[in-house]
This record gives sequence, C-alpha cells and structure tokens, in this order.
Amino acid sequence: MAVAPEDGELTFTTGERAHAALVVDLLGPVVPVLAQALAPKTEVVLHNLTTMPNTIAAIGGTLTGRDIGGPPTDLGLRTFKAGWTDHLVGYRSETADGLVMRSSSIFFHAPSGKSVVCLCINTDIGDLLRAEAILRALTTTNEGAGPLLDARPGHPAETFPVSLESLGEGVLDDAVNAAGVPVELMKKPHKIAVVQDLNRRGFFTLRGAVELAAQRLNVSRFTIYNYLNELQTEPID
Repeated sequence: MAVAPEDGELTFTTGERAHAALVVDLLGPVVPVLAQALAPKTEVVLHNLTTMPNTIAAIGGTLTGRDIGGPPTDLGLRTFKAGWTDHLVGYRSETADGLVMRSSSIFFHAPSGKSVVCLCINTDIGDLLRAEAILRALTTTNEGAGPLLDARPGHPAETFPVSLESLGEGVLDDAVNAAGVPVELMKKPHKIAVVQDLNRRGFFTLRGAVELAAQRLNVSRFTIYNYLNELQTEPID
C-alpha cells in the first residue's frame, strides 16, 4: 500500500530504525541513572520516534506519571509530524494537574539526518517559581512613589549619614554635582541654581548650612542670603 505524500515524514527506512534501536540500546540504561542523579525534581524520558505512537522506550522519574510504551506529548507529536531536527532547550511545559516544568528535547539523528530518537528532560520548577515570586516581592522598590522620591532618577531615594556634618556635606556634594559645572567655572546663575537645589533639599534647615554653602561656592555668607532672597525663600541657619 502506497504512503500518502503528506505522511511521508512519518515513515522510516530499515537503516533509520536500526540506528534508532542502537541509540536506545546505548542511552536506555543511562536514563534511570540520570533521573536518579537529578532527583527528586527531574524526569528523564527517551523516545524512539520510529515506534510512533508508542514512543517511550525508557523513563526515569515520575513527574508526569508515564511509563514505557506510552505516547509522546502533543509537542512531540508536532515536532514528529514536522520532521523537526533541532534541539529544543529550556522551554516551559505544564502537566494536566498544573505542575510547571522546564523542559528540553534533545534529538538524535540517523545518518540520513532524520530525527529518530529524542531524549527529554523535565524539571519541576514550581518551588523555584514560588521562591522567585517571593524574592521579587521582597526586592521590588517603589519607583513611582511621587515627586519627592522621583526627583533624582538614578539615585537612591535615601542615604544614611552618621552625623550632621556628613549629612550637610553629602547634600551639598549632590547639589554641586547635579549642577554639572565645576565650582571654579560657575557663574552666578549656576550658583543660584545650586542654592535653589539646596533649599529644595532642606539643606538650609541644618545648623551652619549657610556658612558651609558659602565656603563651597566661594562666595560670602551675605551672597548666599542674597541668593535666597532672590529666590524668595526664608533662610534658616
């Protein structure tokens, strides 16, 4: 009886079947040992594609509840029908009862190039996914909490100085660096912008802040007060 052209890829030559049997003979004994080495979360399945639809030739592990002589998966059937030859590594799969796995299908080819055997490795990643969700929840920060926290993109929202002096110097350093111009090259508009930034950051509520700003900007205390007046703010020192 002639084979329909569209089903031509479902047939195997005697040589291809013999090659599949050789691969199964070599890998079959390794399958349960490999599953034991990867236990308890991994199942290893060896499919002889030349015996379709009863392709399972060896199996180790019990994640999917299958046994020798069992059928391929729906993906296995699709790859078989399509004559697929490339390895499929690290894809997501799921059992009927919701067990999520990371799966890989490794194909072995006859000299003709046709896939004749497939070694499948299925690893239960449910616990890892749950751990990932917990870690994500514990490490996620609120990047859109409002203008107070979003005013300095790319910078931490909060630092932890150990003294008033280090607090003031840190805020001053940030404001000067944010200006993008070295102090020795700053003109009045740059320095007013720094003072405005310092005021916005609450810098002038610190004791000695005006003197510290004056020293850093190479101006007098009186000049800092003038800048603050120009910005229509009340200096606090």
